[in-house]
Amino acid sequence: MNSMTVLGPRTNTCRALVLASSLALLSSLGPWATAVEAWWTPPPSPSCGSSTFPATGQTTSYPPTLKMTDAPVRDDGVVQAGGALRYQNNGDGTITDLNTRLMWEQKIRDIVTAKGNHDVTLTFPWDSAAPTIWDWLEQVNTEGGTGLGGFNDWRIPNKKELESIVDAGTFNPAVDVAFNNNPGMLATCSVAECSLTASSYYWSASTLASNPADAWVVNFFFGEVGVLAKTAPTFVRAVRGGCVP
Repeated sequence: MNSMTVLGPRTNTCRALVLASSLALLSSLGPWATAVEAWWTPPPSPSCGSSTFPATGQTTSYPPTLKMTDAPVRDDGVVQAGGALRYQNNGDGTITDLNTRLMWEQKIRDIVTAKGNHDVTLTFPWDSAAPTIWDWLEQVNTEGGTGLGGFNDWRIPNKKELESIVDAGTFNPAVDVAFNNNPGMLATCSVAECSLTASSYYWSASTLASNPADAWVVNFFFGEVGVLAKTAPTFVRAVRGGCVP
């Protein structure tokens, strides 16, 4: 036979008082509990805006010449994956990639001001006792008191960013006409007249992990990626924007 404990009036009264006190305590802690919950909620990821991974620019197919089977060939020239290369010259010495939304420095030929910051022939080492790309970048971010185009957050592009402006459909230099519309590069020309790219190595901000004395570069003659000793002088182009913490 099951036994049953019968609670008296005094016990029931005590339990009621405890329950009421607990409810009152929870009610008083409501705002604090909400604040704690909000404090523990991780912040939302930064918005990088809408962007599209760019295509390579290659529109010609180059099928294998030694292949013996009938397997279809869908190389880059056939598929053309990614957003078609699209750029906007902003008229202020900057060029915006309409796929990635990165803003790039426009290179010109500037012999009038003894090779100003944006002369296409300027070269610097990545690391040296002499002026480096970092000293040059500081000048880009402070020129005119506000920086190039009114922005002071210019930086050296990382390896992948630098690769993104390679146009694999051309060479010497391997860039869209937005970055090279005056191949002569001999006469002085302003931002309203020309946009230039040297057919050579450009620095990235990315160091070679296996040898920190080297950094990644992109050779804009053919568009291939390589590495270069940080003490060697070569070309550089600034960039801004993108998803930066």
